[in-house]
Amino acid sequence: MKKLQIYLRDRLLVIIGQLALVLLGAGLFLIERYRHAALIDLSSMYYYIVLACVAIAVGHMINYLRIRPYYESLLEAIHSKEPLEAIYILHGEVSKEQELMQQLLVNQQRMYKSQLDAMERKREIQHHFTLQWVHQMKTPLSVLDMQLQQTADRLKQGKSLSTNEQADLSRSMSEETEKLNNGLDLMLSSARLDKLELDLHIKPVELHTVIREYINRYKKLLIQYSIFPKLTGEAIAATDQKWFGFIMNQLITNAIKYSKLKAGSKSLYIVIDKQSDVTSVTIKDEGIGIAATDIKRIFDPFFTGQNGRMTGESTGMGLYLAKEVCQRLGHMLKVSSSQGEGAEFTLIIKESGIHRL
Repeated sequence: MKKLQIYLRDRLLVIIGQLALVLLGAGLFLIERYRHAALIDLSSMYYYIVLACVAIAVGHMINYLRIRPYYESLLEAIHSKEPLEAIYILHGEVSKEQELMQQLLVNQQRMYKSQLDAMERKREIQHHFTLQWVHQMKTPLSVLDMQLQQTADRLKQGKSLSTNEQADLSRSMSEETEKLNNGLDLMLSSARLDKLELDLHIKPVELHTVIREYINRYKKLLIQYSIFPKLTGEAIAATDQKWFGFIMNQLITNAIKYSKLKAGSKSLYIVIDKQSDVTSVTIKDEGIGIAATDIKRIFDPFFTGQNGRMTGESTGMGLYLAKEVCQRLGHMLKVSSSQGEGAEFTLIIKESGIHRL
């Protein structure tokens, strides 16, 4: 009954218009009868009215029977317990308008599911990263706690630390503290990435100045592992200083992490080159390099590869986040490497690319 009510309500104006045409025809019969009474019989008018009304009723009944399956599926979809799948219940469309409307709903549903899947994947990545991050943060904390306990025990026994022991302890604690700082920075950057557009301040940035700050920040580690940085070139480019610094931090710490595994002195080359509206920053190390089987996946979340398993310090998120930031800023990040000879990362900043924000 509800389906019939819907049908009649939707076509009420059409039915009224059709009945009005029937009455208009009857009116013409009456006018002609008034002018030529002998030629027009009222029974003909009554026959016309009945025949027209029956034709209208039969036409609507046939049309209703055609469209009823569509109404049934529509009501079933509305009351479905699975709203996201309800669109696939619809069937029986008979008009082009209904076909177009159903196609529109299908397209919107697919887009909605795609967005939901993307959000779910981001949530899973963030959740997994948080668990992995907490686990990794326990390592430097455990090392610091052990060192403090050992030092406290020695002092209780009246044993003082020699100058070399104090220097070794200070260096070790500084390295573990740096790991904690990097881990915290990585987690904060990951949390802010989804709303990066709210945390942007695009302006001309002296790239060489920012890079020097990070070289000085890791000066002790560079000296400790016999890594000699060489910065060449200067340039000013439009970018976000903080997020550019985040990218440089990831690339420089990666270079240190995988260069320290190689014996002897190593160089870390950082070259800034500006050509017209394109500025490139290339960071090349002389570390252990990246395996050919891994290089295509190093920007994937949680991928650590052979090198990550060697160090045990990798979360697999640093390069992924760096790549994500580059994409949001309209920059490009490329990599090339030969295993055993080092890796080369190139950040490309186009003045036109920043306008995509």
